[in-house]
Amino acid sequence: MRENVKHLAEGCLLVRMRGLEGERFLNLCMTKEIEIWNICSLGECQFEFWTGIGEFRRMRPLARKAGVRLLIKGRRGLPFFLYRNRRRKLYVAGLSTFFLILFLMSRFVWNISLEGNLRFTDDTLLHYLDSIGISCGMPRARIDCAGLEEAIRESYPEIIWVSARVSGTRLLIRIKENESAGVQVEENLEPCDLSTKKAGIVTEILVRSGQAQVRAGDEIEADQVVVSGRIPILNDNGEIAGYHLVHADADIRVRTHESWEETVGKTMRTYSYTGRERRGLRLRLGGLSFVWMIPSFHGEWEFQEDSEQLALAGDFYLPVVVDRILAREYVSYERNRTQNEVEELKNQINRKKIQNFTKKGVQIFENNVKIQEKTSCYLIYGELEVEEPVGTERAIQPDPELESESESESRSE
Repeated sequence: MRENVKHLAEGCLLVRMRGLEGERFLNLCMTKEIEIWNICSLGECQFEFWTGIGEFRRMRPLARKAGVRLLIKGRRGLPFFLYRNRRRKLYVAGLSTFFLILFLMSRFVWNISLEGNLRFTDDTLLHYLDSIGISCGMPRARIDCAGLEEAIRESYPEIIWVSARVSGTRLLIRIKENESAGVQVEENLEPCDLSTKKAGIVTEILVRSGQAQVRAGDEIEADQVVVSGRIPILNDNGEIAGYHLVHADADIRVRTHESWEETVGKTMRTYSYTGRERRGLRLRLGGLSFVWMIPSFHGEWEFQEDSEQLALAGDFYLPVVVDRILAREYVSYERNRTQNEVEELKNQINRKKIQNFTKKGVQIFENNVKIQEKTSCYLIYGELEVEEPVGTERAIQPDPELESESESESRSE
């Protein structure tokens, strides 16, 4: 491909060679390193081949030496095209202007591509790039790839590797995120108790810090302390002399009941396409926009767009975006839900609720979902028997016995 472009830019000739010493002539050209391609035999001591303009001048003495004749049968390339159109001044001026505009546009960035981003969307990163002065239409010379890589790493600690490079009129940014990175929660070591907000039966308890107030199999009430952050200190007589306060920490699972409910309307809006379609194009040049589409839309229409940025070759993007528009007419109306649709909607809501519970580490043992018909809606509700982790930190409550003892001691003094 590159060789073809070079030959067309420099100009090339189709040459027919006649003579008995054709092989000798080709050997002489090979010795002088004259470039010849696409050689074909025509029979009766005739050959045709392609060569460059400068190469043709070099092979003339070799033709006389070998006793062969060279005839030019065809011309191809930019020099011959310009010569044929030398009197068409406007044509040549327009062509020159076209290449000048292409050259000027090649000095700017017209496309920014992002690869490897999963946690951060393209819109988020493009908005950040715009805030630091990196956007489409800026000169390529103003882009500091090394500084851009450092700025992205500093602004987004979750991104551990960044590569930025300019190719053609395209700025390509490749990133790699830290998959194990999560939200760092500051550890709170203040003394506290662990309580539960729901009543149920304790199925498992593993205490790492503090003193357990319940055991597996115990039935607990809502807002009951299950692990105390007050560890008693005993004296020589085995009596409680005081308490050591710690930050209670434990894994506790309780078997309990959960419930949920949602209401849905008895009617739903239905959309039906009529089959009428219209197609059009939108051409965007920077901030300008040109639309070619049949006007006068009546009724309800749905519009879909497929956008594509033009590129001459590879990474040579142009500031031109073509939007292919498809418009489809539809009609909408209200109708009552069928029993099958209500049942399917119930199953969809139930699956969504179960997914939400599962994400929280809840294990479901029993699930009952029911539908109740109201005057203007359906009530969908579910009752579940689950096993879930519990344990809410709360401030340590003062001990009444210790307070009474301290008050009596102060009075005696």
